[in-house]
Amino acid sequence: MPEWLQTTINYLIRIGISLAILFIARYLAKFMYKIIITTAEKSGRVTLQYRKSLMTILNIAMYTLGGFIIISVIFTNLSAFLAGLGISGIIVAFAVQEPLGNLICGFLIMLNHLVVDGEAVEINGISGSVEEINVNHVVIRTWDGRRVHLPSREVWSSKIIHYWPTTIRRNEVKVGVSYSSDLNKVINIIDEAVRSAELVHIDDDHQPMILFDGYADSSINFIVRFWAKQENFLASSMDVAKSIKQKFEENKVEIPFNQLDLHIKEVPTEITQNKEKI
Repeated sequence: MPEWLQTTINYLIRIGISLAILFIARYLAKFMYKIIITTAEKSGRVTLQYRKSLMTILNIAMYTLGGFIIISVIFTNLSAFLAGLGISGIIVAFAVQEPLGNLICGFLIMLNHLVVDGEAVEINGISGSVEEINVNHVVIRTWDGRRVHLPSREVWSSKIIHYWPTTIRRNEVKVGVSYSSDLNKVINIIDEAVRSAELVHIDDDHQPMILFDGYADSSINFIVRFWAKQENFLASSMDVAKSIKQKFEENKVEIPFNQLDLHIKEVPTEITQNKEKI
């Protein structure tokens, strides 16, 4: 058999083995993912917050392992390969500096639980729900339905606001009353209205507050702060507003509207004479 044919067959076999290794690596990643997810769900004690990210990490680990095996299969003489790799590695390092930074920051985000899947956050002025966390970027689904990809490096270095660090969060509504109102009575009525609202959460550590907001043109304004559970947060504002309005009507408390009092100091004689002629 000619040497060139034998060499060709030899490399074709190595390429076939390499493809098989890639297939096995992909299968092992999926198999390990299913085992981890199944074990976590059955135990009921482990909460997997990085389901999609876990798949990404397992793929990277298995493909990296498979890559090293493929290199050892294809290149029987690794010394020459490693020598060439050392020279080209410097050039590649400059080319992949930004992606490599994103990769490292992605792992740091996952290890430190900086953000988690499904969490409501604001990152670098962009607010929404975390849809996916990959090693090189974080996907945010904004409140109006847009999909934003943020590089992991930007996420790691940005200010992050977590909207729901716990299941309870403070909400508020503003209300104004007439200047003729008895403020002590008004405060008691507002407090009663807030405590009677169905969607307000009250316990020893979460009590409603009524704060003075200022003297406006036609009203004395208050800020009413209260606590609500995550599932009731948006609806709690309307619930409290309705309760306050109902209590005000029952107790004859006026919610004023903007009005302007016009004081005329002196009327010109020409206007008075023209009015008498009319």
